[in-house]
Amino acid sequence: MDIFVSELKRQMRAKRFILYILIAIILGGLWAWFIIGGRTEGFMMTGCYKELKGMEAIETAAKDRNIYAGEMTVDNFQRSCEVFLDSIKEKDGESDIIMNDELLKLAVYADTLIMQDYRLKKMFGDDNLDSWFPRDFGSHFYENEELYYQKLIDINTKNQAEKELALKMWNEIEKPYTYYGGFEVWRDGIEHIQLFGFVLLIMVGFFSSGIIAKDKECGLDEIISTTSGGRRKLLFAKLFIPIIMGLLIYTVGMGTYIGILKYYLPANALKTSIQVCGGATILPYSLGDLIGKMTLFGTIGVVTIAAFTTFISSKSNKTQVVMSIAVLMIISGFLLCLKGVSDNSSIMKTISCILPGSVAFAGLWFGMVQIVSIFGKAMLFFNFHLFVSVLVFFISLMITSWNYVRR
Repeated sequence: MDIFVSELKRQMRAKRFILYILIAIILGGLWAWFIIGGRTEGFMMTGCYKELKGMEAIETAAKDRNIYAGEMTVDNFQRSCEVFLDSIKEKDGESDIIMNDELLKLAVYADTLIMQDYRLKKMFGDDNLDSWFPRDFGSHFYENEELYYQKLIDINTKNQAEKELALKMWNEIEKPYTYYGGFEVWRDGIEHIQLFGFVLLIMVGFFSSGIIAKDKECGLDEIISTTSGGRRKLLFAKLFIPIIMGLLIYTVGMGTYIGILKYYLPANALKTSIQVCGGATILPYSLGDLIGKMTLFGTIGVVTIAAFTTFISSKSNKTQVVMSIAVLMIISGFLLCLKGVSDNSSIMKTISCILPGSVAFAGLWFGMVQIVSIFGKAMLFFNFHLFVSVLVFFISLMITSWNYVRR
Protein backbone atom coordinates (compact mmCIF):
# COMPACT_ATOMS: atom_id res chain seq x y z
CA MET A 1 0.00 0.00 0.00
CA ASP A 2 2.89 2.38 0.79
CA ILE A 3 4.28 1.85 -2.71
CA PHE A 4 0.86 2.52 -4.25
CA VAL A 5 0.44 5.76 -2.29
CA SER A 6 3.97 6.86 -3.16
CA GLU A 7 3.40 6.24 -6.87
CA LEU A 8 -0.01 7.94 -6.66
CA LYS A 9 1.61 11.07 -5.22
CA ARG A 10 4.31 11.01 -7.90
CA GLN A 11 1.87 10.67 -10.78
CA MET A 12 -0.71 13.06 -9.33
CA ARG A 13 1.51 15.95 -8.40
CA ALA A 14 -0.47 18.89 -7.02
CA LYS A 15 -0.03 21.17 -10.05
CA ARG A 16 -0.70 18.41 -12.56
CA PHE A 17 -3.73 17.12 -10.66
CA ILE A 18 -5.24 20.59 -10.25
CA LEU A 19 -4.60 21.39 -13.93
CA TYR A 20 -6.49 18.34 -15.20
CA ILE A 21 -9.39 18.81 -12.78
CA LEU A 22 -9.60 22.54 -13.45
CA ILE A 23 -9.64 22.01 -17.23
CA ALA A 24 -12.44 19.43 -16.86
CA ILE A 25 -14.52 21.81 -14.73
CA ILE A 26 -13.98 24.80 -17.05
CA LEU A 27 -14.86 22.74 -20.13
CA GLY A 28 -17.99 21.40 -18.41
CA GLY A 29 -19.10 24.94 -17.55
CA LEU A 30 -18.40 26.29 -21.03
CA TRP A 31 -20.19 23.38 -22.69
CA ALA A 32 -23.27 23.93 -20.52
CA TRP A 33 -23.19 27.67 -21.28
CA PHE A 34 -23.04 26.86 -25.01
CA ILE A 35 -26.18 24.69 -24.70
CA ILE A 36 -28.15 27.12 -22.53
CA GLY A 37 -26.77 30.58 -23.32
CA GLY A 38 -27.06 30.30 -27.10
CA ARG A 39 -30.47 28.61 -27.12
CA THR A 40 -33.21 30.00 -29.38
CA GLU A 41 -36.77 28.72 -29.75
CA GLY A 42 -39.22 28.67 -32.63
CA PHE A 43 -41.67 26.68 -34.72
CA MET A 44 -41.43 25.97 -38.45
CA MET A 45 -39.16 29.01 -38.96
CA THR A 46 -41.98 31.40 -38.07
CA GLY A 47 -39.78 33.46 -35.76
CA CYS A 48 -42.32 33.27 -32.94
CA TYR A 49 -39.62 33.75 -30.27
CA LYS A 50 -37.05 35.54 -32.40
CA GLU A 51 -36.38 38.33 -29.89
CA LEU A 52 -35.54 35.87 -27.11
CA LYS A 53 -32.38 33.93 -26.36
CA GLY A 54 -30.94 31.71 -23.66
CA MET A 55 -32.95 31.08 -20.50
CA GLU A 56 -35.52 33.71 -21.45
CA ALA A 57 -36.34 31.82 -24.65
CA ILE A 58 -36.36 28.45 -22.85
CA GLU A 59 -38.67 29.62 -20.06
CA THR A 60 -41.07 31.49 -22.36
CA ALA A 61 -41.45 28.57 -24.77
CA ALA A 62 -41.78 26.07 -21.90
CA LYS A 63 -44.52 28.17 -20.30
CA ASP A 64 -46.55 28.13 -23.53
CA ARG A 65 -46.01 24.43 -24.21
CA ASN A 66 -46.74 23.32 -20.64
CA ILE A 67 -50.43 24.24 -21.12
CA TYR A 68 -50.94 20.88 -22.83
CA ALA A 69 -47.99 19.06 -21.22
CA GLY A 70 -48.18 15.59 -19.69
CA GLU A 71 -49.78 12.68 -21.50
CA MET A 72 -50.09 13.34 -25.23
CA THR A 73 -53.67 12.28 -25.82
CA VAL A 74 -55.33 11.65 -29.17
CA ASP A 75 -57.75 14.53 -28.49
CA ASN A 76 -54.84 16.98 -28.15
CA PHE A 77 -53.22 15.61 -31.32
CA GLN A 78 -56.47 16.10 -33.22
CA ARG A 79 -56.92 19.60 -31.82
CA SER A 80 -53.37 20.54 -32.82
CA CYS A 81 -54.00 19.11 -36.29
CA GLU A 82 -57.01 21.35 -36.81
CA VAL A 83 -55.35 24.44 -35.31
CA PHE A 84 -52.25 23.92 -37.45
CA LEU A 85 -54.15 23.42 -40.71
CA ASP A 86 -56.31 26.49 -39.96
CA SER A 87 -53.15 28.57 -39.50
CA ILE A 88 -51.86 27.79 -43.01
CA LYS A 89 -52.44 30.48 -45.62
CA GLU A 90 -51.83 29.72 -49.27
CA LYS A 91 -50.32 32.50 -51.37
CA ASP A 92 -48.84 32.22 -54.88
CA GLY A 93 -48.56 28.46 -54.55
CA GLU A 94 -46.66 28.68 -51.24
CA SER A 95 -47.81 27.95 -47.69
CA ASP A 96 -47.33 30.47 -44.92
CA ILE A 97 -47.95 29.60 -41.28
CA ILE A 98 -49.67 32.36 -39.30
CA MET A 99 -48.83 31.85 -35.64
CA ASN A 100 -51.47 32.29 -32.98
CA ASP A 101 -51.62 31.70 -29.22
CA GLU A 102 -53.29 28.30 -29.50
CA LEU A 103 -50.72 27.01 -32.00
CA LEU A 104 -47.89 28.15 -29.70
CA LYS A 105 -49.41 26.03 -26.92
CA LEU A 106 -49.87 23.03 -29.22
CA ALA A 107 -46.55 23.40 -31.06
CA VAL A 108 -45.09 20.12 -29.75
CA TYR A 109 -48.14 18.18 -30.95
CA ALA A 110 -48.12 19.87 -34.34
CA ASP A 111 -44.39 19.31 -34.79
CA THR A 112 -44.79 15.62 -33.88
CA LEU A 113 -47.61 15.22 -36.42
CA ILE A 114 -45.54 16.88 -39.15
CA MET A 115 -42.63 14.54 -38.43
CA GLN A 116 -44.91 11.49 -38.42
CA ASP A 117 -46.48 12.50 -41.74
CA TYR A 118 -43.02 12.90 -43.29
CA ARG A 119 -41.82 9.51 -42.01
CA LEU A 120 -44.90 7.68 -43.23
CA LYS A 121 -44.60 9.21 -46.70
CA LYS A 122 -40.89 8.29 -46.90
CA MET A 123 -41.53 4.79 -45.55
CA PHE A 124 -44.33 3.96 -47.99
CA GLY A 125 -42.93 5.76 -51.04
CA ASP A 126 -45.33 8.71 -51.20
CA ASP A 127 -43.55 11.36 -53.29
CA ASN A 128 -46.06 14.08 -52.46
CA LEU A 129 -43.99 15.44 -49.57
CA ASP A 130 -45.15 19.03 -50.05
CA SER A 131 -48.80 18.35 -49.24
CA TRP A 132 -50.14 18.61 -45.69
CA PHE A 133 -51.81 15.77 -43.83
CA PRO A 134 -55.64 15.32 -43.80
CA ARG A 135 -57.81 17.05 -41.22
CA ASP A 136 -58.44 13.91 -39.15
CA PHE A 137 -54.74 12.91 -39.11
CA GLY A 138 -54.31 13.66 -35.40
CA SER A 139 -57.08 11.29 -34.36
CA HIS A 140 -55.09 8.37 -35.82
CA PHE A 141 -51.70 9.31 -34.33
CA TYR A 142 -51.05 6.15 -32.31
CA GLU A 143 -52.47 3.91 -35.03
CA ASN A 144 -50.02 5.50 -37.47
CA GLU A 145 -47.18 5.09 -34.95
CA GLU A 146 -47.97 1.37 -34.77
CA LEU A 147 -48.04 1.14 -38.56
CA TYR A 148 -44.73 2.97 -38.95
CA TYR A 149 -42.81 1.06 -36.28
CA GLN A 150 -44.09 -2.33 -37.40
CA LYS A 151 -42.74 -1.57 -40.88
CA LEU A 152 -39.50 -0.15 -39.46
CA ILE A 153 -38.94 -3.32 -37.44
CA ASP A 154 -39.64 -5.54 -40.46
CA ILE A 155 -37.06 -3.65 -42.52
CA ASN A 156 -34.31 -3.52 -39.89
CA THR A 157 -34.43 -7.04 -38.42
CA LYS A 158 -32.77 -10.03 -40.06
CA ASN A 159 -34.41 -12.96 -38.28
CA GLN A 160 -37.28 -13.91 -35.99
CA ALA A 161 -35.25 -13.50 -32.79
CA GLU A 162 -34.35 -9.92 -33.68
CA LYS A 163 -37.92 -9.14 -34.64
CA GLU A 164 -39.27 -10.54 -31.37
CA LEU A 165 -36.82 -8.47 -29.32
CA ALA A 166 -37.65 -5.32 -31.31
CA LEU A 167 -41.39 -5.87 -30.86
CA LYS A 168 -40.87 -6.52 -27.14
CA MET A 169 -39.04 -3.19 -26.76
CA TRP A 170 -41.66 -1.35 -28.80
CA ASN A 171 -44.52 -2.79 -26.73
CA GLU A 172 -42.78 -1.71 -23.50
CA ILE A 173 -42.97 1.95 -24.53
CA GLU A 174 -45.56 3.82 -22.48
CA LYS A 175 -48.37 5.18 -24.60
CA PRO A 176 -49.64 7.85 -24.67
CA TYR A 177 -46.28 9.52 -24.92
CA THR A 178 -45.33 12.16 -22.37
CA TYR A 179 -43.69 15.56 -22.74
CA TYR A 180 -42.98 18.64 -20.63
CA GLY A 181 -41.83 22.07 -21.76
CA GLY A 182 -38.08 22.51 -22.06
CA PHE A 183 -37.40 18.99 -23.32
CA GLU A 184 -35.90 20.31 -26.56
CA VAL A 185 -32.91 21.91 -24.86
CA TRP A 186 -32.50 18.82 -22.66
CA ARG A 187 -32.47 16.71 -25.83
CA ASP A 188 -29.66 18.82 -27.29
CA GLY A 189 -27.78 18.77 -23.98
CA ILE A 190 -27.97 14.97 -23.77
CA GLU A 191 -26.73 14.60 -27.34
CA HIS A 192 -23.70 16.69 -26.38
CA ILE A 193 -22.78 14.28 -23.57
CA GLN A 194 -21.05 12.18 -26.23
CA LEU A 195 -19.22 15.15 -27.77
CA PHE A 196 -18.03 16.40 -24.39
CA GLY A 197 -17.14 12.82 -23.46
CA PHE A 198 -14.93 12.71 -26.57
CA VAL A 199 -12.88 15.62 -25.19
CA LEU A 200 -12.66 14.07 -21.71
CA LEU A 201 -11.49 10.76 -23.22
CA ILE A 202 -8.61 12.56 -24.92
CA MET A 203 -7.65 14.13 -21.59
CA VAL A 204 -7.62 10.68 -19.97
CA GLY A 205 -5.50 9.35 -22.84
CA PHE A 206 -2.99 12.16 -22.32
CA PHE A 207 -2.68 11.44 -18.61
CA SER A 208 -2.37 7.67 -19.04
CA SER A 209 0.16 7.82 -21.87
CA GLY A 210 3.17 8.50 -19.65
CA ILE A 211 2.39 6.12 -16.79
CA ILE A 212 5.09 3.65 -17.90
CA ALA A 213 6.63 5.18 -21.04
CA LYS A 214 7.85 8.25 -19.13
CA ASP A 215 9.77 6.02 -16.70
CA LYS A 216 11.56 4.45 -19.66
CA GLU A 217 12.33 7.85 -21.20
CA CYS A 218 14.09 9.10 -18.06
CA GLY A 219 15.78 5.80 -17.17
CA LEU A 220 13.74 5.25 -14.01
CA ASP A 221 12.32 1.99 -15.35
CA GLU A 222 15.76 0.35 -15.35
CA ILE A 223 16.37 1.46 -11.79
CA ILE A 224 13.00 0.03 -10.69
CA SER A 225 13.87 -3.32 -12.29
CA THR A 226 16.99 -3.64 -10.11
CA THR A 227 15.17 -3.06 -6.80
CA SER A 228 13.83 -5.78 -4.50
CA GLY A 229 10.56 -6.97 -6.00
CA GLY A 230 11.23 -4.95 -9.13
CA ARG A 231 8.29 -3.92 -11.28
CA ARG A 232 5.99 -6.45 -9.65
CA LYS A 233 5.50 -4.23 -6.58
CA LEU A 234 4.54 -1.28 -8.78
CA LEU A 235 2.20 -3.24 -11.04
CA PHE A 236 -1.02 -2.49 -9.13
CA ALA A 237 -0.23 1.23 -9.05
CA LYS A 238 0.65 1.35 -12.75
CA LEU A 239 -2.59 -0.41 -13.69
CA PHE A 240 -5.05 1.49 -11.55
CA ILE A 241 -3.73 5.04 -11.14
CA PRO A 242 -4.72 5.93 -14.76
CA ILE A 243 -8.17 4.42 -14.13
CA ILE A 244 -8.63 6.38 -10.90
CA MET A 245 -7.52 9.64 -12.53
CA GLY A 246 -9.67 8.94 -15.58
CA LEU A 247 -12.74 8.45 -13.41
CA LEU A 248 -11.96 11.67 -11.53
CA ILE A 249 -11.61 13.66 -14.75
CA TYR A 250 -14.84 12.26 -16.20
CA THR A 251 -16.82 12.58 -12.97
CA VAL A 252 -15.76 16.17 -12.34
CA GLY A 253 -16.12 17.32 -15.96
CA MET A 254 -19.37 15.54 -16.79
CA GLY A 255 -20.71 16.19 -13.30
CA THR A 256 -20.18 19.94 -13.78
CA TYR A 257 -21.86 19.87 -17.19
CA ILE A 258 -24.92 17.85 -16.14
CA GLY A 259 -25.14 19.65 -12.78
CA ILE A 260 -25.41 23.05 -14.49
CA LEU A 261 -28.06 21.73 -16.89
CA LYS A 262 -30.08 20.31 -14.00
CA TYR A 263 -29.79 23.56 -12.06
CA TYR A 264 -31.12 25.78 -14.87
CA LEU A 265 -33.38 23.56 -17.00
CA PRO A 266 -36.87 22.25 -16.07
CA ALA A 267 -36.51 19.00 -14.12
CA ASN A 268 -39.86 17.54 -15.19
CA ALA A 269 -38.78 17.76 -18.85
CA LEU A 270 -36.61 14.70 -18.19
CA LYS A 271 -39.83 12.64 -18.02
CA THR A 272 -40.37 13.26 -21.74
CA SER A 273 -40.59 10.14 -23.94
CA ILE A 274 -37.65 10.01 -26.34
CA GLN A 275 -40.06 9.21 -29.21
CA VAL A 276 -41.19 12.86 -28.97
CA CYS A 277 -37.66 14.18 -29.38
CA GLY A 278 -37.41 13.86 -33.15
CA GLY A 279 -35.75 10.47 -33.67
CA ALA A 280 -37.40 7.13 -34.38
CA THR A 281 -36.47 4.58 -31.73
CA ILE A 282 -37.93 1.43 -30.18
CA LEU A 283 -36.34 2.04 -26.78
CA PRO A 284 -38.79 2.53 -23.86
CA TYR A 285 -36.77 5.35 -22.31
CA SER A 286 -37.36 8.88 -21.09
CA LEU A 287 -34.76 11.65 -21.41
CA GLY A 288 -33.79 11.02 -17.79
CA ASP A 289 -33.09 7.36 -18.61
CA LEU A 290 -30.86 8.46 -21.50
CA ILE A 291 -28.66 10.55 -19.21
CA GLY A 292 -28.07 7.52 -17.00
CA LYS A 293 -27.28 5.26 -19.96
CA MET A 294 -24.92 7.72 -21.63
CA THR A 295 -22.97 8.51 -18.48
CA LEU A 296 -22.62 4.76 -17.82
CA PHE A 297 -21.25 4.22 -21.33
CA GLY A 298 -18.96 7.22 -20.90
CA THR A 299 -17.60 5.82 -17.63
CA ILE A 300 -16.88 2.41 -19.20
CA GLY A 301 -15.25 4.21 -22.15
CA VAL A 302 -12.97 6.13 -19.79
CA VAL A 303 -11.71 3.10 -17.87
CA THR A 304 -11.26 1.18 -21.14
CA ILE A 305 -9.18 3.90 -22.81
CA ALA A 306 -7.16 4.31 -19.59
CA ALA A 307 -6.39 0.56 -19.48
CA PHE A 308 -5.58 0.39 -23.20
CA THR A 309 -3.34 3.47 -23.10
CA THR A 310 -1.47 1.97 -20.15
CA PHE A 311 -0.90 -1.16 -22.25
CA ILE A 312 0.50 0.91 -25.14
CA SER A 313 2.63 2.81 -22.62
CA SER A 314 4.12 -0.49 -21.46
CA LYS A 315 5.12 -1.31 -25.05
CA SER A 316 6.48 2.06 -26.16
CA ASN A 317 9.53 4.04 -25.10
CA LYS A 318 8.05 7.40 -26.16
CA THR A 319 5.17 9.17 -24.42
CA GLN A 320 4.36 11.14 -27.57
CA VAL A 321 3.88 7.94 -29.55
CA VAL A 322 1.49 6.60 -26.90
CA MET A 323 -0.48 9.87 -26.94
CA SER A 324 -0.78 9.72 -30.72
CA ILE A 325 -2.05 6.13 -30.69
CA ALA A 326 -4.59 6.89 -27.93
CA VAL A 327 -5.95 9.94 -29.75
CA LEU A 328 -6.10 7.99 -33.02
CA MET A 329 -8.12 5.24 -31.33
CA ILE A 330 -10.58 7.72 -29.80
CA ILE A 331 -11.09 9.64 -33.05
CA SER A 332 -11.41 6.41 -35.07
CA GLY A 333 -13.97 5.01 -32.63
CA PHE A 334 -16.06 8.18 -32.82
CA LEU A 335 -15.97 8.40 -36.63
CA LEU A 336 -16.68 4.69 -37.14
CA CYS A 337 -19.69 4.87 -34.79
CA LEU A 338 -21.03 7.80 -36.81
CA LYS A 339 -20.36 5.99 -40.09
CA GLY A 340 -21.93 2.77 -38.82
CA VAL A 341 -25.14 4.63 -37.94
CA SER A 342 -25.35 6.77 -41.09
CA ASP A 343 -24.65 3.86 -43.46
CA ASN A 344 -26.22 1.15 -41.26
CA SER A 345 -23.03 -0.81 -42.00
CA SER A 346 -22.49 -4.01 -39.99
CA ILE A 347 -18.75 -3.93 -40.77
CA MET A 348 -18.35 -0.38 -39.47
CA LYS A 349 -20.35 -1.18 -36.37
CA THR A 350 -18.29 -4.28 -35.60
CA ILE A 351 -14.96 -2.48 -36.04
CA SER A 352 -16.12 0.42 -33.87
CA CYS A 353 -17.05 -2.00 -31.07
CA ILE A 354 -13.51 -3.35 -30.88
CA LEU A 355 -11.83 0.05 -30.59
CA PRO A 356 -11.07 0.98 -26.96
CA GLY A 357 -13.17 3.82 -25.57
CA SER A 358 -15.69 3.77 -28.41
CA VAL A 359 -18.45 2.63 -26.04
CA ALA A 360 -18.57 6.27 -24.86
CA PHE A 361 -20.33 6.96 -28.17
CA ALA A 362 -22.75 4.01 -27.89
CA GLY A 363 -25.62 6.50 -27.53
CA LEU A 364 -25.52 6.68 -31.33
CA TRP A 365 -27.03 3.17 -31.32
CA PHE A 366 -30.18 4.43 -29.56
CA GLY A 367 -31.80 5.48 -32.82
CA MET A 368 -33.91 3.37 -35.17
CA VAL A 369 -33.72 -0.43 -34.62
CA GLN A 370 -30.17 -1.34 -33.61
CA ILE A 371 -30.21 -5.08 -32.86
CA VAL A 372 -27.57 -7.74 -33.51
CA SER A 373 -27.66 -11.55 -33.40
CA ILE A 374 -24.82 -13.39 -31.65
CA PHE A 375 -24.91 -17.17 -32.03
CA GLY A 376 -28.62 -17.00 -32.72
CA LYS A 377 -29.39 -14.79 -29.69
CA ALA A 378 -30.69 -11.28 -30.38
CA MET A 379 -29.50 -8.36 -28.27
CA LEU A 380 -29.52 -4.58 -28.43
CA PHE A 381 -26.39 -3.41 -30.20
CA PHE A 382 -25.30 -1.01 -27.46
CA ASN A 383 -25.41 -3.90 -24.93
CA PHE A 384 -23.18 -5.92 -27.23
CA HIS A 385 -20.88 -2.91 -27.54
CA LEU A 386 -20.77 -2.63 -23.75
CA PHE A 387 -19.88 -6.33 -23.40
CA VAL A 388 -17.04 -6.06 -25.93
CA SER A 389 -15.66 -2.95 -24.19
CA VAL A 390 -15.61 -4.68 -20.80
CA LEU A 391 -13.78 -7.57 -22.46
CA VAL A 392 -11.24 -5.17 -24.00
CA PHE A 393 -10.76 -3.57 -20.57
CA PHE A 394 -9.86 -6.86 -18.83
CA ILE A 395 -7.71 -8.07 -21.73
CA SER A 396 -5.78 -4.78 -21.65
CA LEU A 397 -5.16 -5.17 -17.91
CA MET A 398 -3.98 -8.78 -18.28
CA ILE A 399 -1.65 -8.11 -21.21
CA THR A 400 -0.22 -5.01 -19.50
CA SER A 401 0.44 -7.00 -16.33
CA TRP A 402 2.23 -9.75 -18.22
CA ASN A 403 4.21 -7.33 -20.39
CA TYR A 404 5.26 -4.99 -17.56
CA VAL A 405 6.39 -7.70 -15.13
CA ARG A 406 8.04 -9.77 -17.89
CA ARG A 407 10.24 -6.88 -18.88
